[in-house]
Amino acid sequence: MKEIKYNTVGDYEFPSLKEERPLPNLSRFGREYLRILKEKHPGHYLALRARDELNEELIRMDKELNQRYETLVEQYKVSKNITEELKEQDQMKWVQEMNNIKNCVEEIIWNEMD
Repeated sequence: MKEIKYNTVGDYEFPSLKEERPLPNLSRFGREYLRILKEKHPGHYLALRARDELNEELIRMDKELNQRYETLVEQYKVSKNITEELKEQDQMKWVQEMNNIKNCVEEIIWNEMD
């Protein structure tokens, strides 16, 4: 027969039903998604943990959000005509434009996650 292990939290003891897997390495978008899950959607977060699907969900969302970021950056570069020629001609202007694009895209993604 298997021995049941307990975790003590304050004055209470809760059974450890499953070994918790460590979280995967995530980018900033994956970490922010995890924070939002914990804070704003605790029921969904706990359901994912109970079904042992949290890591898969985090990895999937991390990839999706990073792909969305790259796609939006490329679309903004095309729409604002930010090219390698501009980079060669005027590096400071290119850096300014790229920073503006990256900040805009990050803001879009943060707002979509909330």
